[in-house]
Amino acid sequence: MIKAADAAPGGGPTLGWWAAAAALLVVLLVPLLMVDVPPVLDYPNHLARYFVLAHPDDPILSQVYAPHWRILPNLGMDVIGAALLKVSSVHVGGRILLALSLLMPVIGAIVYHRVVFGRFSYWSLASGVVAYNAVFFLGFMNFLLSLGLALIGAAAWIALRRRNRNVAAVVIGAAFAALTFFSHIFGVALFALLIGSEEMARIVRARRDGAPVFREMAVSALLLTLALAPAVALYLASPLSEAAAGVGPWRGLAKLWDLFAPVMTTSEVVTMLSVGALLIALGLVTSGARLAPALPLTLLVLAAGFVIVPAMYKGGSFLDIRLAVMAAVLLFAGMLPQLSPRRAVAVAALVIALIAGRSAYVSKDWYDHRHDLAELRAAIAHVEPGERVLMARGRAVDIIAAAQAGRALARYFPLDNHVGALLTIERRAFWPLMFADATQQPMVVKPAFASYAAPLCEPVELSMLMETASLQVGQAGHRCKTYLADWPHRFDAVLMLEPPATAPSPELSPAYRGNYVALYRVTPPQAEPGSAGRVHAGELSSPVQ
Repeated sequence: MIKAADAAPGGGPTLGWWAAAAALLVVLLVPLLMVDVPPVLDYPNHLARYFVLAHPDDPILSQVYAPHWRILPNLGMDVIGAALLKVSSVHVGGRILLALSLLMPVIGAIVYHRVVFGRFSYWSLASGVVAYNAVFFLGFMNFLLSLGLALIGAAAWIALRRRNRNVAAVVIGAAFAALTFFSHIFGVALFALLIGSEEMARIVRARRDGAPVFREMAVSALLLTLALAPAVALYLASPLSEAAAGVGPWRGLAKLWDLFAPVMTTSEVVTMLSVGALLIALGLVTSGARLAPALPLTLLVLAAGFVIVPAMYKGGSFLDIRLAVMAAVLLFAGMLPQLSPRRAVAVAALVIALIAGRSAYVSKDWYDHRHDLAELRAAIAHVEPGERVLMARGRAVDIIAAAQAGRALARYFPLDNHVGALLTIERRAFWPLMFADATQQPMVVKPAFASYAAPLCEPVELSMLMETASLQVGQAGHRCKTYLADWPHRFDAVLMLEPPATAPSPELSPAYRGNYVALYRVTPPQAEPGSAGRVHAGELSSPVQ
């Protein structure tokens, strides 16, 4: 058995490796050239917030939103995005940010693999197989950034500890712990798990070699405590530490589909073909493969966590699929196949076909999305800057039909809940569902508009929209109903996905109707005394409280 010749003498990358890396970069980025607003669930909402943060003096939006920078574990992309959109057009800068979130886990896998095994391996490039995963399509950009940072930080820790540079390991480890915290709390957990598992492996080796185990344990415990202390301190100083638990349901057998998250797409067929091909590739490389010392324990903990965790905790959602994606990336970062030439060729052909095929499917899917995007823009063209626009659905989401149209992850979740954020980006209009929650984002809705906002809610279904039309402010109860109270007198328009064939109520007058999107003007039967009326560019008025 031999290794593939992918490292030059001294462990540096060969010309062939660089060529493969460049080809991987191009193939992964091709879909981002297909459309200026990719159908990635949270992306438009995040992009709208970056846009507002980058333009804090906008004459209209500055009356609605205010920056609110504080210690939070989701600041990474906000800091980068707010800076980037000051010098870049919004949709070019946005796709650069998407590319960063797409590539960071792959970069992290390559760096970790290089440090652990002392060489640049083609297998680490195969992590491109799982670059387009469910977490990416859901738009969890900070999480993906933190995943890459965690792997790079763990690689730095391993390199320094191997050289017995313990002080440097603590300093660099503490820096990465803090940096990763400001990206996502899950990244900190992975970083802690990786370096903790590495230290456990050192202790096991010390015991096997007859070295003083107690001393090794004491040193490891001290170094880990010092390295992780900044992240713990930042967590305790953040609103997250005081947030209510908010434990969601345990998904039970539904988690079996969640296992496919690392290769999940909008197509059930493509997802299952990807699962089959990936399992074959793993079957070909696992026999005799070298494993990173931290890999077995890390995978065991992630597997247990996947089974145990609920769907949501402390405002974090889709927890189990995040763990599945972490584990999948680690299979490329922490394993070095030992392959015969014939098997190496077979694995290479399979991996190349898998990466190229998946990228081609995503490219076609996103190219087709241009039709939905054109309809959406045609609808919001009727919105004036400064107007208040609700977002609704004409009917409950049919995940199967939505996935066939490229608007949902197969058998999982819709991807178009936040397309209304283009109202803020392109029309300077107020949209209630902007991610501007003080406990999670560095931006807030100003008090005058707080009763109109629902930053952690989804688009309302038509039935609920009709039920809340006559409710007075303060009567709606649940936070995702409160902002809807008396909406005919408080909003100017309704943007509706999958609209019914006719206007659903006398209060709604069609301004634009397409197959996918409709815009209705709100015409209340009787204006209330003291109503703020409509909001127009340059004269944004305070809404009625």
